[in-house]
Amino acid sequence: MKHLFFLYILTLLLCYGCEHTELESYEGGSSVYFSKKKFKILGDTMRYDTWGVIDGNIKEQVFKLPIYLFGTVTDYDRTIKIRTVLCEVDSLRAEVNVDFRPLPTEVVLPANSNETYVEIIMLRSEELQKHNRMFTVVIEESDLFDSEYNWRKDDDGKKYFLGHSMTIIISENFPRPWWWRDESISTGFQYFGKHSYLKADLICTLCNISRTEFTSKNVIPESKLKYYGKKVQRWLDAQESPYLEEDGTPMVMGEKSQE
Repeated sequence: MKHLFFLYILTLLLCYGCEHTELESYEGGSSVYFSKKKFKILGDTMRYDTWGVIDGNIKEQVFKLPIYLFGTVTDYDRTIKIRTVLCEVDSLRAEVNVDFRPLPTEVVLPANSNETYVEIIMLRSEELQKHNRMFTVVIEESDLFDSEYNWRKDDDGKKYFLGHSMTIIISENFPRPWWWRDESISTGFQYFGKHSYLKADLICTLCNISRTEFTSKNVIPESKLKYYGKKVQRWLDAQESPYLEEDGTPMVMGEKSQE
């Protein structure tokens, strides 16, 4: 029982250290880690779904990935080494200067601070309409952040450094509005026809509707849906060559937009 009680207390201390980044009696070195709680996720993977609700003409976004300190706050700056790892699967691999700008190889943890961040410039590539893209950010080994909790042993008993990492999955998840279902009784279907990413993006672009407004829980008056549908259909009719859907068929709006 005493042994179990000791393990319980040790677990609480470790959890407390992860939450508050600094323990008064802790002397086992310092380490830095990416915050999982910040993004309300489990494990070392997060989704970057921001593109889905951002208007299609915006092609670049700044994302700040937080890094927190576990250990001692100092009165001088410290450098954290960063490495980028690309996915081995071709269709899922986020490419530098296509999906994101090159990441810095170092970031600074300022004096008297227990947090900093990696600034990542995300780029909106057309591939996101077909596949999610992913890459991993890794914190490298450093004498400044060499906590015992960063070290493990392999099957042969040799020690190796376990760097904290975060895999980022980038997607263009443009949510379907609740009022646009692929069935005849759906108001969205009646004016817009079968739903597709390209059609939804074209409607928002031509009718100057923000994606946030388009996908919100608010009710869009039927008079507006009629206006949007007819405006887009007139634009489609005016094109010299058919404007194609994702499956290669000509795009067409719903029946009530043909009247």
